[in-house]
Amino acid sequence: MELENITNEEWQKVWDINVKYINKLESKLDRIRQWCDAYPIDIFPEPDFKKVHQLLKENSMSLDSITASNIRYALRGIIKIIEED
Repeated sequence: MELENITNEEWQKVWDINVKYINKLESKLDRIRQWCDAYPIDIFPEPDFKKVHQLLKENSMSLDSITASNIRYALRGIIKIIEED
């Protein structure tokens, strides 16, 4: 299909489809932003990671495995938002 042969109605349909898609993406980004802001530093301060590491090590756990688990959880949440229709 040549562009000069496209009718105004066809352009409008393409426009409407793209606007709907952009709105959907913006909505997903807003949800991801809200999720990122859910744990503000003033309410959930950063822990003393040296102490946490020591406590975990004393109980045969690693900070790395807990961090990886938390990151996987967060990324699964973001993927869920992205993949929703």
